[in-house]
Amino acid sequence: MPTIAELLEWGKLALAKQEIPQLEAQVLLAFVLGTDRSYLYTWPEKEINQEQVKQYEDVIARRIQHEPIAYIVGKKEFWSLTFEVTRDTLIPRAETELLVQTVLEYLPNTEQHIVDVGTGCGTIACALAHERPNWQLIGLEISNKAIEVAKRNAKNLQLNNVSFIESNWLANLPHQKYDAIIGNPPYIRGGDVHLIHGDLPFEPEIALTPGLKGLEAFQILLAQAKAFLKPGGLIAFEHGFDQRESLTQLFEQAGLKEIRTFQDFSGNDRVTLGKF
Repeated sequence: MPTIAELLEWGKLALAKQEIPQLEAQVLLAFVLGTDRSYLYTWPEKEINQEQVKQYEDVIARRIQHEPIAYIVGKKEFWSLTFEVTRDTLIPRAETELLVQTVLEYLPNTEQHIVDVGTGCGTIACALAHERPNWQLIGLEISNKAIEVAKRNAKNLQLNNVSFIESNWLANLPHQKYDAIIGNPPYIRGGDVHLIHGDLPFEPEIALTPGLKGLEAFQILLAQAKAFLKPGGLIAFEHGFDQRESLTQLFEQAGLKEIRTFQDFSGNDRVTLGKF
């Protein structure tokens, strides 16, 4: 029977075309064995039974076909929290942590009522709820299956200040005034080559692209948002690296003031906010 070290070497070679083959081989083997990665370093000479070898070969084959690791292992870390993800939800990206950070810095640490649109598996809403127990978060999502995942994540994180509602944008949002409407709505242009390459074909298209221009979701939300925001209420959206100018124009046309754009860790424009 092969050892852990031998399987890791085989997995690394099989995944040679991936960006970080060694790390991916480790993550997938730890998943199959039901351990953490430190176990692999501690017991490199441990022999692995044939059933687990077959399972490892299967998940490696899935990864070679570009299935995202998050879908294979069923989880993804975001904001130092672990979230369940499924094929019904977008996979959380590190870039989206900028939106969480910006909202935390921009809003006071007093009671706030915040809406997260297109919440997916609930990462943004749950991260904010975790950081600010005195805030009340509502996550909106059109996919009922994604809503169920988000609810499980909130329960697993023991959060009692976040709830989730099935809604086509703000259509089912309870009619009251909120301090902020935020989110990471779909913004990739329809027909973009990235949608058919790499990992993206595995993710729900409805969470990736809103239409040919990539701006359609922003337009809908800006048209709806004013009726739900308190005076001076905040709008903050994640967007594509090349959409700052277009989104700024949409914000100005909607009557927003104090518009600012923030860059992610790669120096790309990523989050734009403004106030009604």
